[in-house]
Amino acid sequence: MDPVAGLVFGVGLFTLGAMIHYMKNQVASGNIQRNSVIGIRTKATMSSDSAWEAGHASASPMLTVTYLTAYAVGAITLAIGLSLMLSDARNPAVLIVPLTGIGAVLALLTAAAVKANSAARAAAREQR
Repeated sequence: MDPVAGLVFGVGLFTLGAMIHYMKNQVASGNIQRNSVIGIRTKATMSSDSAWEAGHASASPMLTVTYLTAYAVGAITLAIGLSLMLSDARNPAVLIVPLTGIGAVLALLTAAAVKANSAARAAAREQR
């Protein structure tokens, strides 16, 4: 496996982590209101401002775990890629580690969306 792939995947995972980190912080601080572009957008979270806020507040801890996972796997992937580049070795770990990390990030994002959706539904029921 080409060690450059480790660098590309590592940078990609760091970028993904940074995007999730930024979005989570912006929504938590109130800088991003309910919209159709950024955030956890399910039918329930988009139903009202209070549902949007409740959903994102509920998903916040899971989003923190998600971006930390992306950062950690990105760092590991970069380290593997750099070490393989310096040693002229080839190792499938340069692809297996980041692909597993991407799968973990997607699973965590899905779990965060499910949690946000449940909290938004509860908030909508309380409004009625």
